Amino acid sequence: MSEPVYIIGGGRTDFKRNLKKEGKTIRHLIIEAGKKAIDDAKIDAGEVQAGTVGNFNAGQFTKQLQLGAFIPEIDPKLRGIPTMHTEAACASGALSVLLGAEWIMGGLYDVVLVVGAEQQKTMSSLDGSDVLGAAADYHNEKPEYGDFMFPSHKFTSTSTAQPKPTWQR
Repeated sequence: MSEPVYIIGGGRTDFKRNLKKEGKTIRHLIIEAGKKAIDDAKIDAGEVQAGTVGNFNAGQFTKQLQLGAFIPEIDPKLRGIPTMHTEAACASGALSVLLGAEWIMGGLYDVVLVVGAEQQKTMSSLDGSDVLGAAADYHNEKPEYGDFMFPSHKFTSTSTAQPKPTWQR
């Protein structure tokens, strides 16, 4: 029989921020959001038994992988807990929530910290669109959709009855 799962706290940062301009990295974002979630849950960080970070393509946007390794930086009491990083394009954060819930339902842990973090304002719009294109079948679809592949592909795949945007004509 699976254990019930509850989300007991949450924390978020301002989406409008530009961490690059602030001289901060995705590491800082993970720490800030994680601290806010623990504070909001009104628990001691020592109660957290595992953690996961959901993110899409930090390796290309920030040159940083192994994002789960930043969870212990949130609080010294988190050192030594198992952590990991999930990636599922636009569903990366949701996948981390599901993973945390499965760990609890399966009886592995009682308290799991889930953090979703993105830092995508690190390059030009053209280069950023190219990185986002990695969520598609990049090598087959890039020749078809060209520059700004990601918004072109999303627009075409979600609404074929609409005319092409003016920048795509």
